[in-house]
Amino acid sequence: MIKWKLMVTTLPFVALMVGLALVRDYVLHIKGVIGFSEVSPFLTVVSLIIGFMLAGVLTDFKEGEKIPGEIATSLETIGDTVEVVIALNKESDVSDFEPKFHHLVATIDDWFMRQVGVGKCYAALNDFRDVVIRMHAAAGVSYTIRCLGEVHTLRRSITRADVIERTSFVQVGYALLDLLVASTLLLLLAANYNTVVSEYFLITLLPLIYIYLDRLIRDLDRPFMYRHHKSISGSADVNPYPLQEYRQRLKKAGKNI
Repeated sequence: MIKWKLMVTTLPFVALMVGLALVRDYVLHIKGVIGFSEVSPFLTVVSLIIGFMLAGVLTDFKEGEKIPGEIATSLETIGDTVEVVIALNKESDVSDFEPKFHHLVATIDDWFMRQVGVGKCYAALNDFRDVVIRMHAAAGVSYTIRCLGEVHTLRRSITRADVIERTSFVQVGYALLDLLVASTLLLLLAANYNTVVSEYFLITLLPLIYIYLDRLIRDLDRPFMYRHHKSISGSADVNPYPLQEYRQRLKKAGKNI
């Protein structure tokens, strides 16, 4: 049903357009003031602007699709490194290595699902850095270097996801898009049609297309808009399953996370 969510929630706007057309025709008895053929070139311009905006937000969305997998991969590699260091250690105190790593995984997953702020995510990374530093004494400098590289990759993915979520694609473009879509709806209501069938067919179909695409662009521009833990609230949200499945694997392995 998620794929139909945006379509279904667009239908009330279409129903409003049809209702206004019915009021115009059968209550106010107002005839169209402009021929539909004169509206057609304007519809082409609106389609071009929508295409430009859609192409722009799709770039960030496609990049965002990779981020849950990249975060999960980095965490799993860090987890493997922690386990190897613990296994090789003979003298150092590594009792807090796993708890701090599990706290890092849980915090990042909670942040990704919008349960905690990004500040706690960075705080957990800084807390885990103490573990990375102490790996040198436990198993050798090569493990510290390897783990630092993965932490850097992890931090970069988190920062990129945060930037994508908190910034919008060309605000002035949205202003133009809203103006053109609103103008299109008004012109459709003011247009003169050859037959009643064509009138209500076009007044139903075209607003559905343009309003749907307008809302789709805004949804694609916020690919991590989760509102409930372990769920996808938007119609075009990135699926976070790689990160969630890794956390579940840790739980099944008997880890307290």
